Amino acid sequence: MAEYNFSNKELFIFLLVTFGLTIGMGIAMGFAYTKYPVDSFGLTQMYYPSIGVMTALLLNKERRKNLPMKFYGTYLFFTITSILVLLIDTFVFHKNPNAYIDMLLLVGSIILCLIYFADKKEKIYDFGLGLGKNVKASIGYILLFFVLYMCVDFLSALILGKGKKFIDAFINSEKSIALFYFPGMCILFLGEEYGWRYFFQTSLQQRLGKRTGVILLGIIWSIWHLPINLFYFSPMTPFYSILNQFGLCIGYAIFFGFVYMKTENIWTVSILHCLANGIAPTFNGEAGSNVVFSKELVLANLISFCVVYLPFLFTKEYEKDKKEIGLKNEL
Repeated sequence: MAEYNFSNKELFIFLLVTFGLTIGMGIAMGFAYTKYPVDSFGLTQMYYPSIGVMTALLLNKERRKNLPMKFYGTYLFFTITSILVLLIDTFVFHKNPNAYIDMLLLVGSIILCLIYFADKKEKIYDFGLGLGKNVKASIGYILLFFVLYMCVDFLSALILGKGKKFIDAFINSEKSIALFYFPGMCILFLGEEYGWRYFFQTSLQQRLGKRTGVILLGIIWSIWHLPINLFYFSPMTPFYSILNQFGLCIGYAIFFGFVYMKTENIWTVSILHCLANGIAPTFNGEAGSNVVFSKELVLANLISFCVVYLPFLFTKEYEKDKKEIGLKNEL
């Protein structure tokens, strides 16, 4: 039996590819953000963690014969094509690439859904892509996350003395929940979650323990967002944006990590991520691009993240020793 699900070499390749793409495209984003729309840079960045995982596993000759090659091939084709289209449209043709990137996102997601059922079920499940795992529990956690998300926003609004404003926004907003659009965006959210939860969380927790592993994941996940914080979320107040991102990512890492350990379903946490990104523009005025953060807002958010998500770190699921984490996909 292998000591870990994923070897140190695979972990190194994952980090090299994920952060290599992030740094390279982050530099490109830095050159582009004052001249062109950079929304698509943020979207394509969500693909990098899964590209890192798939690259690491494909380079392992012993694993390769057991991988869901149709699924991996389809994912890599659409995501790498998106990166190339983004760069060519932005820096060669000097055009807004958003329409092409959105089209690739939609078409890629639909085809990926179809390919999912064309690949061998055993391979799909062996490499963390099983859709049918713990479905009932998953539905409960999705509903719970919606409630928790509302609690974070409401608590933050209360701290800032804006409770009535939040309630009015909740009542008057269009309840366009991103969950219904998930099939057309699944390639996007799977992009982060397959990398961070399936691969990186498992790797860190088996080496460091469940609590330490998930907190370190949250910190690294925050750092990974740096180009988006600097050039998209909040170019005017980058320090506060980065600080807010740390609280957000550590909080989400704790809760998403808890849900993933309970369900072992990567699609569940992908839906949670989709909900988080979809709810924010609907109910939260401090979301999207070019946000101006204040220290009061960031402090209120950090307190809210801690109050709502930190308690999950002390649940029974996080008490298990790293040696108790199941080993799968042994070589």
